[in-house]
Amino acid sequence: MAPRRAYSFGSVAEQYDAYRPAPPRALADLVGSLRGLDVLEIAGGTGLVTRFLLSLGATMTVVEPDDDMREVLIRRSPGVGALSGVAEELPFADASFDLAVTSSAWHWFRQPDATNEIARVLRDDARLLVLANGFDRGEPWLVDLLALREPDDQSDVAKRAHEAEDDLTGPFVDVASIVIPWTWSRSHEQIVRLFATYSGVITMSAHEREYAEGLVREQLRAHTTSDPFDVPMALRGLRAIRPAR
Repeated sequence: MAPRRAYSFGSVAEQYDAYRPAPPRALADLVGSLRGLDVLEIAGGTGLVTRFLLSLGATMTVVEPDDDMREVLIRRSPGVGALSGVAEELPFADASFDLAVTSSAWHWFRQPDATNEIARVLRDDARLLVLANGFDRGEPWLVDLLALREPDDQSDVAKRAHEAEDDLTGPFVDVASIVIPWTWSRSHEQIVRLFATYSGVITMSAHEREYAEGLVREQLRAHTTSDPFDVPMALRGLRAIRPAR
């Protein structure tokens, strides 16, 4: 994926943390207690998922390549070990973690390097969660809204988390799908501000961004006059096991 897009989020790090969705609480039922477990989060961004995993008792280590995103994560999650790093070259010894998690980032990883590297740092029988949390694409109006980010947004057409099973085959076993529908109460303006944290919008010119955000407002008003309103969301992805060496 284009480095300019992959490293564009730091310019909106505070807005990203304020307006991107955290995982739904229903994910806790799937993950279970993490107390006493060493958990690695890859491409942790500003720590939205980090804080969720901490609430389940995890001992967290995070790698995040963008300095500005990582600075927000450290400030919001003091005491978490947060390092500069990428999925393809993790700065850890073999068999260091009980669980690895990545969310809304798989499409940026180079394969098969990332999958092999994640398998390397996991202990025998450790788990991997590959997640993506966003608008429910089963809703046509949300698909139309997402299309406004940019017609040729490569992060959208790339392989999504729930489509990555072929990446995991070999280094991982017992690959299973995750689908958690949920709803998110948002105002129209919160959705517009969320929209501005997508890489396709961040890399627009100021004029293009203003025009696109105007279209988002129009589509929201056309869909509902309620403000705030319930947005259909879905957390999707895969879970897998790192087999014994």
